[in-house]
Amino acid sequence: MIIKILVISGLLAFSIISLGQENLSQAQVQEVIKDKIGAVVKLGSHSLIVKAVMDQNAKNMSMESIKKADEEWKASKGLTPFKISLQKSPVGNFIKRKMRLNKSIYSEAFLTDNQGANVTAFPATSDYWQGDESKWTESFNNGDGKVYIGEVELDESSGSYATQVSVPVKDQGNTIGVLVIGIKLSYIEARKLKAAPE
Repeated sequence: MIIKILVISGLLAFSIISLGQENLSQAQVQEVIKDKIGAVVKLGSHSLIVKAVMDQNAKNMSMESIKKADEEWKASKGLTPFKISLQKSPVGNFIKRKMRLNKSIYSEAFLTDNQGANVTAFPATSDYWQGDESKWTESFNNGDGKVYIGEVELDESSGSYATQVSVPVKDQGNTIGVLVIGIKLSYIEARKLKAAPE
């Protein structure tokens, strides 16, 4: 499988992440986690994920209703019945199980439809609509999906530093949604130390 990675800006080569005594560029971080990027790509093609996105897309939600849900989501800081319902759906349980089994690696995961609205999220994201954020727009790429790797930053949902890997969810070659998974900085640091020559 070929993984196409988008360089997120012309200045990316100068983006440096400090790991102990060593600085890593964004490209080096991608090299360290390339197997995990491949795992996220594979997960994005899982039949349960594809079906969940197709089912939500079939609802043809209006942008007005998505924005209204987004405002309600952001206004409620705790877990609401709606947020819980997305986590307790079949795909929500599947994602939650994956996150818990890999809690030393992954900080969060969320799945969106073709408009950027959450299909599921664990833990709950800070907002419901992701359609105005680079992690979604760059990966969905106007329907011509591609892998997008974000900078390492503090993830508000999990409270840990992580880089987000966004991959397109496809049906018969057509991009229908986006899966985003955060990979913890602590995991990246551990992998880099393990790979370093003694």
